[in-house]
Amino acid sequence: MNQVSTEFSLTVAPAKVLRGSQAIEQAGAAIARLGSRPMVVGGKRTLAVAQHRLQLQLQVAQADYGADCSEATLADLKQAAIAHQADLIIGVGGGKALDTAKLLADQQQLPVVTIPTSAATCAAWTALANVYSEQGAFLYDVSLDRCPDLLVLDYELIQTAPQQTLIAGIGDAIAKWYEASVSSDHL
Repeated sequence: MNQVSTEFSLTVAPAKVLRGSQAIEQAGAAIARLGSRPMVVGGKRTLAVAQHRLQLQLQVAQADYGADCSEATLADLKQAAIAHQADLIIGVGGGKALDTAKLLADQQQLPVVTIPTSAATCAAWTALANVYSEQGAFLYDVSLDRCPDLLVLDYELIQTAPQQTLIAGIGDAIAKWYEASVSSDHL
């Protein structure tokens, strides 16, 4: 009798989650366990916030991802990560910034830390990333091998997001519930 052994891993959550008020300031040791030369990916505004709140005693490089998680952006960031000799990617921001960081880390086979600045996205948690055109149109999604290695959920940072992003996030969650129910034939 032939026995087939199928090995797989189920990745439904980040490996570690730090949450609470001032979680960013307290994340330094957990981040340092993942790497010593992180590259922080985010938008200009969130990079400025992260620079003041992330208290890392490491050689940190920062990279602005631009407006979208696009193939061109990923190619540019890959070169920046190589030049910095990054051994860890930290994504700070909303969904597109976090997707960019996760994809970059996946492509470079590096650990990734996600720090969301809004409650309007699930990107900080998931093993999925969306890629957009240079014009901002959705192109395709990428299933990643694993969820982030560390999720830092800072309540104070989330509270600074505009109220519209929370409303948009609620709408997005409802839409995703509907999409999942339709695609799984369970309405």
